[in-house]
Amino acid sequence: KLGILLSVLAIQFCAPLADARENHAILIGVSRYETLEEQYWLNGPKNDVQLAYHYLTTAANPAFKPENIRILADGVDGAELPTLSSIRNSFAALAEKVEDGDFVYLHFAGHGTQAPALKDQEELDGLDEVFLPIDIGLWSDTVGTVENGLVDDEIGAFLDKLTTKGVDVWVVFDTCHSGTATRAAPVFEDQIRLRKLAPKALGVPPEVLS
Repeated sequence: KLGILLSVLAIQFCAPLADARENHAILIGVSRYETLEEQYWLNGPKNDVQLAYHYLTTAANPAFKPENIRILADGVDGAELPTLSSIRNSFAALAEKVEDGDFVYLHFAGHGTQAPALKDQEELDGLDEVFLPIDIGLWSDTVGTVENGLVDDEIGAFLDKLTTKGVDVWVVFDTCHSGTATRAAPVFEDQIRLRKLAPKALGVPPEVLS
């Protein structure tokens, strides 16, 4: 699936990248979630970010400078862990660094889920979409959400900071599994590793989702 994506990028990114002043990327891959049961751990994200890095630095036109790519991934040598804090720090640093005409590629690989919206009036279904950093916590009745989740509103605010500076942005969320679309699913559930995590796995009460 990632190979197909990168082939598409090679065709569609050619013109934007050629005209960009500088190319930047943040590659986020979360494979092992220590707060979750092992059945919810993933194998692909750490490989995905390495493949994306290789493509961006060798095959993109023009190639990305290694110093302009930040990798946040567990299981990757030399990479920073993809905690909520490190993701936020990367967002802030990039927003300060980019200039008008730059190009930014963002790659999120890991679990995604839903939780009750913190700003309910802004969500038609009353739910936030949430990307799960490596230090994701469980549901907290005190704050009414899961601890350390990266909520879609925060990602949107970061994207707004980039686009208001005249930056072109491409974002890829590889947070669900569609591999069985063209082949039979495994017979046993413990053989399946979905990238969409059911809210109940994080302790989210069913009644708050309705």
